[in-house]
Amino acid sequence: MLRGGKLARLGQLQFRGAWLIPAAFLMQAVVVFVPGGKTRGVSDPAAILMLTSYSMLMVAVLINRRLPGMALIGMGLLLNFAVIAANDGLMPIEPHVVATLGHGDRVQALESGYRVHQAKDVVLTREETELWLLSDIFVIPPPFFLSTAFSLGDVLLVSGIFVLMQRYMVEPSGKGFSHAS
Repeated sequence: MLRGGKLARLGQLQFRGAWLIPAAFLMQAVVVFVPGGKTRGVSDPAAILMLTSYSMLMVAVLINRRLPGMALIGMGLLLNFAVIAANDGLMPIEPHVVATLGHGDRVQALESGYRVHQAKDVVLTREETELWLLSDIFVIPPPFFLSTAFSLGDVLLVSGIFVLMQRYMVEPSGKGFSHAS
């Protein structure tokens, strides 16, 4: 908006397979809002929903790969999928990060293998986490309004969405920009 962009121009975005996105987010909402205890690994319904939802999001990115920002979005999804798949279907988060965020009340036990309620995370120590560097290791601690933990994949995802929105809001139909981003 500061650069003269118009929110209405986002309506010109022609996104194929758009139904995949709300369907994937619905699956993730089930994981986030249905309380869970100790995970049963990759056969856990939460893990199946998470892996399926990320697969659907990656298909949506693939069929829209020519849009600005899709390469960043796709890379972010791929990094998140890799760490989630390597850790039995949920995003690993260290016990001390859960405690730092004040979310200790969202787990039945602040021990390895327990799902964090209202999140897509599973508590794992750094030593237990496969691809630790790709897990939720970055923290915005309280008292910030949006205190949270996030991953490198999340940074790439948000960056890609920012590029996509900027290109369409500032320039009608994204014209004048390279669609290879």
